[in-house]
Amino acid sequence: MTLWEQRAARNEALFREVNENIARLEESYGSTITEPAFICECANEACTEKFAVDLDIYQRVREEPRLFFVLAGHQDSQLERVVETDRDYLIVEKTGEAGEVAERTHN
Repeated sequence: MTLWEQRAARNEALFREVNENIARLEESYGSTITEPAFICECANEACTEKFAVDLDIYQRVREEPRLFFVLAGHQDSQLERVVETDRDYLIVEKTGEAGEVAERTHN
């Protein structure tokens, strides 16, 4: 795994952690009529784009440590494969060493 791939995998894990905190807050205090907004979990450390996802779908994806949410066009075929497509986001599965890093950093 290259240094860039290691950084990308750690960056994605960090965004996943931020989103997990958003989900916890939404579960504890949320009562809005809109879906919660989460941050794209792509490899681009400068990306802070947001997307809405139903909390039940979010929780389902979080059960699998190799699955992440990214916006269309933010996927990286060197690190992941698309497993599900929605109009607002993609669900990707980290592969290879990126997948191993995702498993090691999953809470």
